[in-house]
This record gives sequence, structure tokens and C-alpha cells, in this order.
Amino acid sequence: MFDLMIVNGTVVTEGGVSKQNIGIQDGKIVALWAPDVEPLVKAHRVLEAADLFVFPGVVEPHAHIGLGGAQDWETETASALHGGVTTVFNYVMGSESYDVQIPREHDLATDRTYVDYGLHIVPCTEEHLANLVDSSKTFGVNSFKYFMSFRGDEGAYLGVTGSDDGFLFEYLKVVATIPGGVACIHAENIEIVWKLRAFERAAGHEGLDAWNRSRPDYVEAEAISRVAYLSQLSGTDTYIVHTSSERSLREVQRIRSERRAGIDPSLYVETCAHYLTHTEGAAQGLLAKANPPLRSDSDREALWHGLKSGLVNTIGSDHSARRKELKTGSVWTSPAGIAGIGVQLSALLNFGYHDRGLPLETIAAVSSTTPAKIFGVYPQKGTIQTGSDADLVLVDLAEVREVESDSWGSNAGYNLYEGMSLKGWPVTTISRGEVVFDQGHIMVDPGSGKYLFRKG
Repeated sequence: MFDLMIVNGTVVTEGGVSKQNIGIQDGKIVALWAPDVEPLVKAHRVLEAADLFVFPGVVEPHAHIGLGGAQDWETETASALHGGVTTVFNYVMGSESYDVQIPREHDLATDRTYVDYGLHIVPCTEEHLANLVDSSKTFGVNSFKYFMSFRGDEGAYLGVTGSDDGFLFEYLKVVATIPGGVACIHAENIEIVWKLRAFERAAGHEGLDAWNRSRPDYVEAEAISRVAYLSQLSGTDTYIVHTSSERSLREVQRIRSERRAGIDPSLYVETCAHYLTHTEGAAQGLLAKANPPLRSDSDREALWHGLKSGLVNTIGSDHSARRKELKTGSVWTSPAGIAGIGVQLSALLNFGYHDRGLPLETIAAVSSTTPAKIFGVYPQKGTIQTGSDADLVLVDLAEVREVESDSWGSNAGYNLYEGMSLKGWPVTTISRGEVVFDQGHIMVDPGSGKYLFRKG
């Protein structure tokens, strides 16, 4: 007997869209069959999904849970469930030993998280580099992040020690030796930013447009070009986080055209929902301040085209739940970062599928399947097939709902989409065969999520 059966739903995977029933037992998908075929077994519980689309649970590749305080693991993963997120990858940042940082992260997460989680770690000291291979084995981590923008004391507010291109190159070479290793890269040339920022501030300029001018598209594109060259030399698969501009996408296209498929290392590209939906003219002002900045209308449309063409591989949130009252004052002193965990699917459905004809298969790929593959949890996560975890989200493509500040439940106290009417909403989220969110209500206790130990 199945523990759960989902019947008459339209299943969406990167491979296509089809009517299927799903049988779930012991947290796994154990059967898929056409609705007109009578099942051989019954189920303890049956969910009728005749008017719904069933996607693989969203795999969030880019979150900063903890920047808003220790409660983040509870409040922000609860927010994730609202948006159909069943797996989150969180960044562990700081200059302390991994033997201190990573157990502390688990202590924070274990009794609080509502979703399954993996970790990316941020090497920023020589000790980190020396211990990276052993730490990868010990803690089950094979993805790492380097901030090209953290030179000098630029990253001190996060406890990250600044370094240089020499460190970057050594980092890439070490990651290349780790099975399944992926080097995540924040690509910005901060030395150019320092000059531009000083000019904008001295001129008394304010607002998101001034922030964009202080960190323009070419500082991102140049950094991508530089790290791509070094990663080619080191043979390292790289993943450019939160790509924001048309100029950067053109650089990625050029680099990929010169690489040999199956021989040279991969260059992956992530963008974020806020770059797809908001620009430097956003009415939300400092609530929409991010690094890199929001760009122009043409940059936004180039990113949508990149999703449709396959140039952009994944979508993340770069989630940071800094409270609304902190994001005030001057653009030069207000903290950067946007609270957007869980918004990916609704944004892709409304602004992508309904407004621009983005295929549902592409939405399943960029929001779930591809990040699961890149970060080593596929086919356990990111797909709807027998043997995979039963991580699923049931979506009503026709539902129209106005966004309120707590629509995704984040402790940040704001939502960039507040007041907008979006079409296409998750209604039920299932994690490892258990209904964890249904019709606006969380159905499980904190701590129900599990750690994803990756072996490479």
C-alpha cells in the first residue's frame, strides 16, 4: 500500500509535461502511471490534483540564512515552504576554522529548519585552503564560494577576510581536485567600484540608480572574464552567482563558445528573481538594494531571454532577511540584500510563463533540476522519477492572488512584490512524501528538515 498517492495531476519535469499519477512510499516516489490505468495498490492518503500542475520541489541554490539572526533557520525556511522550496543551500561565511563554523551551523539548523539543506562554504584564509579537501570529506560539502568583491576590509562586516587574485587562483586549483567540486563566484571588480563609489558619494548622488552606477555592469563582466580564464587554466567547474546584466551574459556566451564540450570545465550561470522582475527604478527603493545592483529594462529582458535560450542555468534568491527597519537612510550606508526566498516559482510562473511564454519544462529545470545536478543531489532531489525523494509542489497556474508583506512569511517584514497581483501559486508542498505546507498553513514542526551530506 502506498503512503500517499497524487492522482490526475499534470506532472512537469525538464523532460516534458504529462498527466500522471504518483505513488509514494517511505518518502520516495515508487510509481508513476497514466491516470486511465487502475493502480494495483491502494493508498493511505490520496490527493486529487486534477486542476493542478505538479513540479519537483524547488531547489534553492543561494541563501544567506542567519544574517537576520539565529531565528532565521526557522522563519526563513518556513517562508521557503510557502514558495514550494524543499531544499536550500546556505552559505557558511567567516574566517574561523571550519571545525568551528560548520558544527555551529548545524546546531542552528537541526532543530529549526523546515526544509532539507546543504551547505556551501566560503574559503577566505590560508588555513581554509589547506583544509579544504579534508573538510569536504568530513562535512559532505563539495561547493564553495569566493567573493571577488571582498578585497581589503570589504567583507569584514560578514567576518570574511579579504584576499587577492593569487588566493583566487589557488582556491580554484584546490576545488578542481575535489570530486564534484564547484567553485561559486561572486564576480565584481571591487577596485573599480571603489573609485566609482567615491565619485558618486562625493557628488551627493542617492538612490538605486546611483548604486547601479557605482557597481556597473562592466565590473561584473570583467570579473567573469577573469575568473573564467583562471578556471580554464585550473580545470575548475565554476558557477557565477546572481548574474545581473546583459553585458555579463554576452561575456559568458563568448567564453562558452570557445570551450570544448565534455573536455573543458563548465561555466554555469545563476540569476535571481529580483533581477528578472525589478530594475534600478524600483519603487521599493532601499528595500531593493542588492549586490550586484538592479539594472536596466534591457538587462532584465536579456536575462529572461537567457533563461529561455539556456544561457542562464539556474535561478536563486540570494536571500538575506535583514529587517525592513534596517534598510533605511542613505543608499551608501543601508545594508544590501533582498529577502526573497521562495519567490522563484511564483515569479517564473507569472512573469515568465504567463507574460513571456517561458515553457513550464524550463521553469522546472532552472528552479529545481539543474541546481540539483550542479550541486550533487540529483536524482535524490530535483526530479520526479521513481527512486527520487518525493519532494513535490502542487501549483495552481490559474490562481491570481495579491501579494501581502507576509505572503512568504519572512521575518524581514517586507516583500518586493507587495501590492502586485501574481498569477500562478504553489498550494501544497510535499517533502520526502509528507505534506509540509497546504493552503497557506505549515503542517509540520521546526526541525523536520534533514542535512544533505554530499560525497562528490
